[in-house]
Amino acid sequence: MWWVKASFGIVLGMAPVWAQENAPAGFLKGDFLSWTGTPRSGQFVFQSAGNRIYSCTYDDKTYIERDKRYITIAGAEKGDRLEIVSDYRNDSMVCYARLVHVFDPLRAPVVPGVRPRAKASNRPFEVFGPRGNMTLSGLVRGVGSNVLTLKSRTGEYQTIHLRADTRYSDEGQSAEAGNLRVNTLVFIRCSRNLENEVEAYQVVWGEILRPED
Repeated sequence: MWWVKASFGIVLGMAPVWAQENAPAGFLKGDFLSWTGTPRSGQFVFQSAGNRIYSCTYDDKTYIERDKRYITIAGAEKGDRLEIVSDYRNDSMVCYARLVHVFDPLRAPVVPGVRPRAKASNRPFEVFGPRGNMTLSGLVRGVGSNVLTLKSRTGEYQTIHLRADTRYSDEGQSAEAGNLRVNTLVFIRCSRNLENEVEAYQVVWGEILRPED
């Protein structure tokens, strides 16, 4: 019956692969598990809050950052928290990561009956609302000192408020708000403030948004 045991072992070994799902397009969160390929191109696996295991591809156009610095996927460690802006590459329907933000996991000691303290925010008033829980994309139709007008793919216009700490990235490099031009295709990480206005936390544009075939 050795072949039965061997077959059973193969099935167990393949179970994690079967459990992986192609991640959907949009704004995703989860815990980093592993990656395969090279630091510049390959696939990574993460676990969502609902304990679903997702996989997503990346390449040298994917913008990956930790502590506001560009890194490769090799700089992520198992258990790190991820925030991902994903899309589909052409018509393949395979998840492609455009932006990946890597955060250190909270390592506060667990005390029975005591709720863990949330990690302190380094941005004033950020604790009163969500940070960057929305992603938008489209063409810039107007940009001022503190506001940006975005035209979506459906033709709708939306006003995005620019914060003093909004970050800008052009082809993976830090940029200034003044570098942003009308008719530029952008991805925006944003959320609504207490006045229900959409505020931008990060604006990204350049060839990083146009992965090669």
